[in-house]
Amino acid sequence: MKCLKWIAIAALSVSSINGFATTLTAENIMNQYTDKGYSDIQDNYIGKGHSNDINGKSYLYDVDQMFVSRVGTTLSVDIFTAFYNDINRDGIRLGDLFMAADNSFNSTGESPWDPQGNTSDDSFTSAAANSNTGTNWNYVYDLSGARNSNSGTGQLKSNFGANQVVSSTTLHGNSARADQAVMLADNNHTDKIHDSSSWYADTSYSYAKTVGGTWNGYGKVSFTFDVTGTALATANQIAFRWAMTCANDIIEGVVSFAPPTDTIAVPEPQTFVLMLLAMFGLIYRRKITH
Repeated sequence: MKCLKWIAIAALSVSSINGFATTLTAENIMNQYTDKGYSDIQDNYIGKGHSNDINGKSYLYDVDQMFVSRVGTTLSVDIFTAFYNDINRDGIRLGDLFMAADNSFNSTGESPWDPQGNTSDDSFTSAAANSNTGTNWNYVYDLSGARNSNSGTGQLKSNFGANQVVSSTTLHGNSARADQAVMLADNNHTDKIHDSSSWYADTSYSYAKTVGGTWNGYGKVSFTFDVTGTALATANQIAFRWAMTCANDIIEGVVSFAPPTDTIAVPEPQTFVLMLLAMFGLIYRRKITH
């Protein structure tokens, strides 16, 4: 299968006049998203202690970029990865989307993303034994039993604990990037479910680019869910983390959002004019009586 995919990618690169010439570039994709108000996370993160961004073949595992948007209480996350077309190859599946948000940071200016530090308070995601970062990943979009598919129903969850987070090593042994938090364990009942929604992965590539001398095709994995009643709805910053279950490439970063504005009732023009007339009428009447 690896040889077949390599041949396919080589063939696509040779036939670029007919294929990729009419395909959007990574920059085109970025411009389209930013024009729509999305924030961009580039895959510049390298897990602490790891010398290479991609563990394995880039045409299989590379994660290129992530786009995030929050409109009202709807959070949308689109991830572009070469893995879009290799889901469940050698048992490697889509990982869950981890997020970190804390409304107390809104007033302090602190960031929820700590890519370097290690703390012991939340060992299920913060200690080096699991994710090599100091971020408190307190929310997750859980793909559950559909991780080996290109579509399914996911759930936004919080209140999960150390025994519910599964590492890349537990799933794939020495063939994976070691000890990375990649998914929530299935069939746990202590976590809190905030929303359920459909998600999907593209079945065709969106753009192609050369990475380390390899011509890669990238497709989209797309998650959209409601964050009502969570810190994700009001936080000024949210950190994001995603990888396939072997964690051979990990994308992490933080996105800033404008503070949600409170809804203030504004009088319609006609009502406002009537209010002004009434006010001037009262002033005039007071002058007459005096």
